[in-house]
Amino acid sequence: MRRFLIRVVSYTWLVLALVLVAEMLLRWRDSSFTPPPSRVATAFVDLWWSGPAHRLFASDEFVADVGASMFRLGIGFALAVSVGTLVGVALGRSQRLEWLCAPVVRLGVATPAVVLIPIAIVLLGINDRMPIFVIAFGSVWPVIFNAMDGVANVDRLALNSARAIGLRPVDRFRFVVLPAALPRILAGARVSLGIAVVLMVSSELYASTSGVGYQILLQQQKFDTPRMFAGVVMACAIGILFNALFGLYERWALRGRPTVGRSA
Repeated sequence: MRRFLIRVVSYTWLVLALVLVAEMLLRWRDSSFTPPPSRVATAFVDLWWSGPAHRLFASDEFVADVGASMFRLGIGFALAVSVGTLVGVALGRSQRLEWLCAPVVRLGVATPAVVLIPIAIVLLGINDRMPIFVIAFGSVWPVIFNAMDGVANVDRLALNSARAIGLRPVDRFRFVVLPAALPRILAGARVSLGIAVVLMVSSELYASTSGVGYQILLQQQKFDTPRMFAGVVMACAIGILFNALFGLYERWALRGRPTVGRSA
């Protein structure tokens, strides 16, 4: 806990120093295309936190756009992790299926996910289903790949021991295979989360009528640069929030496992 607090304080001072330097440089440059952090902060509050007190000062834009983005990201990421885990476990348990499908999985991992956006618009139109589909389909591949690899590399001695003491296949999967593969699955889900955030913003920039990405594009078209940067900051904040929540879940899911780290 002490180390965590020291790290937080150190990072806070570093960020404050960088912001101060940026404020001085950008005020000296005085360009409308690169506003200083103080103007961005003012625009951030005006755009997202200028609503009534009963809504905790959340503005109409916050409710409509941030709410839409977080809903799409949450549903799309949940679908990616659920489907990716099921498919990856199935492929990892069957060498024949893995041999047949591994090239498709590797192709999906290597393909830039943003190329799906025009296809999704044609198939689904401009609505909430389009970004959810793009987020889920584009971010599912790291989960599949890691789950497949994690299940395929479970210690054979542990499996043979579980079989020898008479554990049923369901119990072997529950108590041996899944716990052994869980760190790899969660590692794939963390990579998938980063992809999901990028796809959320990209799909809303490309074709949407709501969301943080839509708000960034709208302010850019209005040449309101401070508000545009305020939208970028909000997109970063959503990514940080989801990463923090996932980190808490990951720590809970892997509690009790031995970890290797640097000594104090």
